[in-house]
Amino acid sequence: MERLSMCGLLIALLPTVCSDLLQSNNMLFQLNWPGNLPVNPSSDNSVVMRTADNERYECILPQDRLQHDSDVVNYPGPSPKSIIEAVFKKKICTVRIETYWSYELCHGRHIRQYHEEKLTGKETKLQEFSLGTSVEYPTGEQYKLQEMDTITVSEGQDIHDLKAPTTLLEGKEVPFFELIMTDGSTCDLKSGEPRKTHVLYICEETGRNEIYSLKETSSCEYEAIVLSPVLCTHPLYKVKDTPVSNINCYALDGAPRIPVSYDKLIANPQKKQYSAGKTKPPKTPTKGQTSSSTTKGAAPPPKPSIPSLDTEQLVKDFLSGDHCLHGGQGWWKYEFCYGKFAQQYHQDKNGRTEVVLGTWNKEEHIEWWTRNSKNVGSRSVTHFYAHGDICDITGKPREVQVRLKCSENMQPHAVSIYLIEPSTCEYILGVESPIICELLETADEHGLLHPKIQE
Repeated sequence: MERLSMCGLLIALLPTVCSDLLQSNNMLFQLNWPGNLPVNPSSDNSVVMRTADNERYECILPQDRLQHDSDVVNYPGPSPKSIIEAVFKKKICTVRIETYWSYELCHGRHIRQYHEEKLTGKETKLQEFSLGTSVEYPTGEQYKLQEMDTITVSEGQDIHDLKAPTTLLEGKEVPFFELIMTDGSTCDLKSGEPRKTHVLYICEETGRNEIYSLKETSSCEYEAIVLSPVLCTHPLYKVKDTPVSNINCYALDGAPRIPVSYDKLIANPQKKQYSAGKTKPPKTPTKGQTSSSTTKGAAPPPKPSIPSLDTEQLVKDFLSGDHCLHGGQGWWKYEFCYGKFAQQYHQDKNGRTEVVLGTWNKEEHIEWWTRNSKNVGSRSVTHFYAHGDICDITGKPREVQVRLKCSENMQPHAVSIYLIEPSTCEYILGVESPIICELLETADEHGLLHPKIQE
């Protein structure tokens, strides 16, 4: 039998009963059709349902809590903390390389982000920030397992009373061991407070204590996930398979053993799998393959419609600073208003935090352009914005170079924005969009744009 998400399948076959089952969408269910209802059903947790073909079935549903972790556990030690600290003694370091920044974690010693830039000759310019140099351990009831040496769980005792905290990773909840690396580089956005990183170690049999991911969760506070095989030696940190429970549906009033609609469902492989609240999208064909829904000689599927916009008016509004561009992912988002300012901001329920990276002044841009012998590139041009908010570390105003880049491989009015910080409080804001392409042709000797727009 196919293992299907219970609500998704019952929505397809028996749509009247799923609203109160959605909380079980993290479980898997195996649907069985035993035939006629036994004289004495084994469970009173049942519901009678009718299909679209007017077939009636009584389905015995699993209990709310489908799988209790009541296995007997007799773990003699060591504690999870001792397991992780054994990694520290090996003086292992791991590096994760991303587009601009690289991250180095030396377990139990330090974590940093850095960027190396090749200069003329053999010189290398290094920019780095410490994200933590001292180890602290979180406190609280949910972390008490981290310190425990021996664990004994008797038969019948619910192990849910003793469990590690979990995080969602690739759609699964996985237990983790947490430590906090503190005393990193000072953060000018938080009045000189040191940066810190929450390091989550998770069990991965094939892992090599490497960084799986690293992200900034709030200003100058980070989260790193580390794949560690040593944690798998502890029974309560192993990643468990998704539990599977049975749903037995019995035919009533002469209904066929298996509903007609179910027979049609399993006959089409593309319609077999369902999930609660959403259907599984078709797979994207790999290079050299064609989609199974497209036959030779058939007309190609229609392209998604793009809202019609007045490009000339859009460009006019952009150049006047009335149409600002927004982008960015993660904690900080970015806003660029041409000829006015560039800033980063964070919006939450407590309001909006803004940091001005730079403001526009034509004369200062021309002076910067001339001093640095800048030229208009074939695909991009850079503008200089100064006099941003004061940087707590340097005591000087922030400044940003805005790189306007032509990107033709995007939707006509799409935009991509990213920010890097080559030096403390000195930024480069990348703005890529098809809108930039025609504008570059109008750039003068100072990189200023002068398109001819009809009024």
